Amino acid sequence: MNYDLEWLNSTGFFTIDLGLSRVEHLLEQLGNPQNRLKFIHVAGSNGKGSVCSLTESALRAAGYRTGFYCSPHLVRLNERFRINGVPVSDEIFIRAAEKVRFSVEKLREEKEFPTYFEITTAIALELFVQESVDFVIWETGLGGRLDATNVVLPEVSVITGVSLEHTAFLGNTIAEVAREKAGIIKENIPVVCGPVSAEAFQVISSHAKVRNAELTAVGPYTGEYCIDRNALCQELQVGEDRFSVGLPGAYQRNNAVVAYHVLKILAKKYHFDYKKALSGYKTARWPARFQFVPEKKLLIDGAHNPEGMQALSAALREFFPGEKFHFLAGCFADKNAEEVVAAFAPLAKEVSFLYFDGAGRDICDPETLGAFLQQSAPGVPWRQCHLSEALSEVSGFSDMTVLCGSLHLCGEALSILGLNG
Repeated sequence: MNYDLEWLNSTGFFTIDLGLSRVEHLLEQLGNPQNRLKFIHVAGSNGKGSVCSLTESALRAAGYRTGFYCSPHLVRLNERFRINGVPVSDEIFIRAAEKVRFSVEKLREEKEFPTYFEITTAIALELFVQESVDFVIWETGLGGRLDATNVVLPEVSVITGVSLEHTAFLGNTIAEVAREKAGIIKENIPVVCGPVSAEAFQVISSHAKVRNAELTAVGPYTGEYCIDRNALCQELQVGEDRFSVGLPGAYQRNNAVVAYHVLKILAKKYHFDYKKALSGYKTARWPARFQFVPEKKLLIDGAHNPEGMQALSAALREFFPGEKFHFLAGCFADKNAEEVVAAFAPLAKEVSFLYFDGAGRDICDPETLGAFLQQSAPGVPWRQCHLSEALSEVSGFSDMTVLCGSLHLCGEALSILGLNG
């Protein structure tokens, strides 16, 4: 993209300043485009991207034109804004961004400074209106209650899971984090909740009751399933419905059932054939989530917290039983690195802990990660190196290599490999 993004980049890619007043003022300047769209609003510590991807793919299979706003992007900014599953063209992005830029500059003159995420949220709304989408799959950025995406009135609210994350902003307990996620629940709007702890569910169900929001609670998937190790997909049975899911792993079975209940709510309201829509799950793909690069025997996954890494490790055991892997791993310094490493350590044949471009954020020192590995898996060999060096060597390994620990790291790897996010 040759378009000058300095005006946007100057706001700080990782700037976090939670609150709704700035984005509300920005959207007022734009004529409140959110009021002309239908949303499925999705929050969660893990799984929200996958639920969004499954729901988006299913709605396309039902014949609808979809918009999908997600974050962060892996390689190009355009990835955050998808029309019918495809990142928007530069032309579509620029047309919406220029309109938003004009409003941002007016606010700056009034000494009000929207953040990077607030601005991209406004761009998403503007371009989805311009592109006349039928439904917008709307992923929260951080938390929910004070997240910039929480300016919409959705058709259904979704909370995929709750774990300790971003504690400086969301709180130090599961109940506090759940309270932030539950902030997306709206008056009389149905809500679907994925598998969560009893502590989190108590908070979410209380919020739903106060807002008279019908709650569908989804527990861990315990039904029948079969997996296709070659195609890296699986088939599930939910009630009378059997369908294939193009996202592998036990955690994706949970996500698929959450998406299934979202779809049934939408089908009941808008009278479309949800069984036809279910066929879209088979073609759902989500970059850097169990993404396989066959020519390098490389699997890329953005698991970056203990819960996500445990889910990745379970999926590796299920699809590649008895195998051990070369791990390329790195993470940001604000993550629970010790538990992240402990989650994959039993599957490690050897590990390269990576230096990578944190884009201004501090990364965890590879020496520290190596010490954590020795605590969990004494004797497993490890080294420290730069990402580019590690990627240049993976083709020479006879065993599979797994790259994980950070979505930002995965995006950098995809860029080096010349792959689109």
